[in-house]
Amino acid sequence: MRRQLQTIVLCLSTIISARAQSGYGKIDTLLNAYASVHKFNGTALVTQDHKTVYEKSFGYQDAVTKKLNTSNSIYPVGSLTKPFTALVILKLVEENKLSLTDPVSKFIPDYPRGSQIQLKHLLTHTAGIYEPLRNPKYLEQVVADHAFKPAEVMGFFKNEPLDFEPGSKFSYSNSGYDLLGVIIEKVTRLPYSAAVSKYIFGPLQMKKSGFNFQKLQDDNKVTNYAYLSPTRQAEVKIWNSNLTYSSGALYSTAGDLLKFYEGLSSFKIVSEQTLEQATNPLLGHYGYGWFLDVIHGDRVIDHGGNIPGATSYFLFSPEHQTCIILLNNITSTTLEKTGKSMYAALRNKPYSIPKPQQEIKLGEKALLRYTGFFEVSANYKLEISQEADKLFMRINNGDKVKLLAESENRFFINDEDMALEFISKDDKIVQLKIKQGLATKIADKI
Repeated sequence: MRRQLQTIVLCLSTIISARAQSGYGKIDTLLNAYASVHKFNGTALVTQDHKTVYEKSFGYQDAVTKKLNTSNSIYPVGSLTKPFTALVILKLVEENKLSLTDPVSKFIPDYPRGSQIQLKHLLTHTAGIYEPLRNPKYLEQVVADHAFKPAEVMGFFKNEPLDFEPGSKFSYSNSGYDLLGVIIEKVTRLPYSAAVSKYIFGPLQMKKSGFNFQKLQDDNKVTNYAYLSPTRQAEVKIWNSNLTYSSGALYSTAGDLLKFYEGLSSFKIVSEQTLEQATNPLLGHYGYGWFLDVIHGDRVIDHGGNIPGATSYFLFSPEHQTCIILLNNITSTTLEKTGKSMYAALRNKPYSIPKPQQEIKLGEKALLRYTGFFEVSANYKLEISQEADKLFMRINNGDKVKLLAESENRFFINDEDMALEFISKDDKIVQLKIKQGLATKIADKI
């Protein structure tokens, strides 16, 4: 009987190991594919049933010194800050220090239309508050070294008119979450960072997380890149943590974010009832600090972060006890897709593997229609020219760059994170859409 039991245990262990190895292999193949096309450079951590089934780092922490990313690398995580801000607000609700229906005017009496904007509107991106990323002056200041105070952060949106009536629409809002940070400070009488430490970092022993990435002195601190390949390294200055504040200033490690997940799932931060309330989808499939998505029929709770030079993605499934953590020190617009593909792989569902961009040949006559001059603004003009069967682009008075056709109207540049799409109307080219990193610009043909 004992031998039979040993045999059964051995068989079960072999089956479990095979399944884990299968999941590991699929994820590893997927991430290697993204890394090979320069769309993954960082750390991945995956757990199932609260056991780590995949942990691996890719690429350089610092390309100049050739220092590799590791599981200890510290990354800015951008908008992954928002769930932390939301959880502090919800904890204060549990402590009866505020209510989700409290108006902003209760905490900031002179806030325009503050009596109509409730905390729940800020949490769910339904307040209609102006988004400062639309303001060119904000974009200039976001890389400045100035130590912005919360009142200065509010100054970029406080006196702007609302985009819509509070509660009527969903529109993703950094300013709404910055306003929540101001309210947290007023209620707790602590700096925002200290309040997050009190309610989340401290209880969960998240010792490698914080908010002032620029001032961080640590050998594991990553260097940030707009684009990184073996032949090109475009380093970028990280955004000012004082200005991104409670909507996007957090930095962390994969290990600390795993502690965050364990704290969430064991209800050490907020109660089970509160977490259920926070992860109930409302307008825009957003709850209180979380997106609520469905992958092949499975409900998942997730949030990403994306600023120039730093990208993050965090997904968990309470039903399947799965957590996926992805941190990159490059600009990326594909990390959320990567994470969702990893989840699909774990669940033995279909997913796609990225492939290198392939050039197709277009005839000289077909290319001729794309030539001409295009203008984004007085300070951003492009010339598209043709030489035999190739197109070239010149921005302002810069050098000519060869464009490679990916389809009839879409082009890319070798070893560059830029894509161009020609837009036609009545069979004539009228505009050029330029995607570079996180930015999209539209140039009119002149």
